[in-house]
Amino acid sequence: MISERSLSWYSDAKARRQEAEQEKSNKERDARMKHGKRYKEFMNKKPETPRYDKSKGVRALHKGQWGYMKDKKFTPD
Repeated sequence: MISERSLSWYSDAKARRQEAEQEKSNKERDARMKHGKRYKEFMNKKPETPRYDKSKGVRALHKGQWGYMKDKKFTPD
């Protein structure tokens, strides 16, 4: 006899798998529309992390000026 708990787990797992597949296809379609034939390069590209320098901080834009943000303080270039 199959319990409702096992059926709900199956349907939840199936829904999660379908959502993941849908998200992947949406991402691929968006890249294809934006970049054309070169979309695979952009699909495999790793996202860049913000540049961080221990002495200066994170590169940031504040009030139209570029500079560095460290310890919640902005220093313009």
